[in-house]
Amino acid sequence: MKSVNILGVEVSDVSRSEALAQVKNFLEDSNQHYLVTPNPEIVLKANKDHNLRRILNHADMALPDGFGLKIAARILGQKLLNRVTGADFMQSVIALAESEQWPVFLLGGRNEKISEQAAWHLRYRYKRLKIVGYASGGVVEFRQGRWQTSDAKLFARINQSRAKILFVGFGCPKQEKWIFQNLDKLPNIKLAMVVGGTLDFFAGERKRARYVIRRLGLEWLWRLIIEPTRAKRIWNATAVFVWSSAKWRFRMANVYRKNVVAAIVNQDNEFLLIKRSDTREAHWQFPQGGVDPGETEEQAVLREVREETGIANHLRILGKHPAKHTYAYPTKWHRERNGYKGQSQSIFYLAYAGDDSQIALDGREADAWEWVPSQRVASKVHEKRKHMANMVIEGFKRYAGTN
Repeated sequence: MKSVNILGVEVSDVSRSEALAQVKNFLEDSNQHYLVTPNPEIVLKANKDHNLRRILNHADMALPDGFGLKIAARILGQKLLNRVTGADFMQSVIALAESEQWPVFLLGGRNEKISEQAAWHLRYRYKRLKIVGYASGGVVEFRQGRWQTSDAKLFARINQSRAKILFVGFGCPKQEKWIFQNLDKLPNIKLAMVVGGTLDFFAGERKRARYVIRRLGLEWLWRLIIEPTRAKRIWNATAVFVWSSAKWRFRMANVYRKNVVAAIVNQDNEFLLIKRSDTREAHWQFPQGGVDPGETEEQAVLREVREETGIANHLRILGKHPAKHTYAYPTKWHRERNGYKGQSQSIFYLAYAGDDSQIALDGREADAWEWVPSQRVASKVHEKRKHMANMVIEGFKRYAGTN
């Protein structure tokens, strides 16, 4: 499926008819699928929230919802030929569900009344549509490591309904994260689609701009006129988004991202390597990551170690390699995805005096770890990490025996 990359988010460049044909395929195969609808505001959120960006990029389709995405694609040297708004596509999926007699469940809205009214209006408009359930979900919040709703019986209600299509309107990023973490608990659902505030439109609580205004890409102006309280959000989705796209283009051509590498050594002078979970091949490397705005490199390397390995105690920084490992990204795709020309890595040596029980990997980043003797590190790491691994081993000589 053709796509463009906008600020690190892969956006599917498909027409409405192509997307609808793909939905039909989803409903007829044996897997579960989810569909997202990134717009400029959502892309900006994903630019700061790497977990959200990962969820968007793992979606089976990411429909381009927003005229600003076309502008951003042009700025970034790409072409986005299509635009498929979430509200319009939801109606297309509903019409297809009516034709194919696929049962539908509506989830979201500010309260139960909204979801009920949306269901009533849709049943009135689509006479043969099988809406087998609806719910607001109540309060959606992050508790005990997961996104959950306050409706304790929600999963049972959805499963008992035997729905195949689930529309989720919690707003971004709650809806995307809730689907990603909970879809496997709903085995009958073949397709989950985020719909934002679309249920409010169907319930008659909010009005959409006229077709000609939407066609011209001026729906943001309509929103500003009827909802002036959204001024800050609209400013972000227009001016801030365009400026961010321009900065991204400049960085891709000229700037190396600041990155820190954690060479963690135990009392036997073995190095901790982790295996990335987002690649098909066995990609072993040192824990590493970018330096966030306002962070020192020392703060960044300790944060990355904590986030990727779970190690928070019995750890001290021994020192830093005198040279940086700088490299350009090998392909245009890497530059578009990361928004930089390459990376400039500072290598830190850290002594770990704890035991292995404190190592708890973040499964989103890595799925295995191993203590590796220094003489085996270069052969263990991924091919593109070997030069940096040799730097690590060479520079460690001054710290050997001091941990």
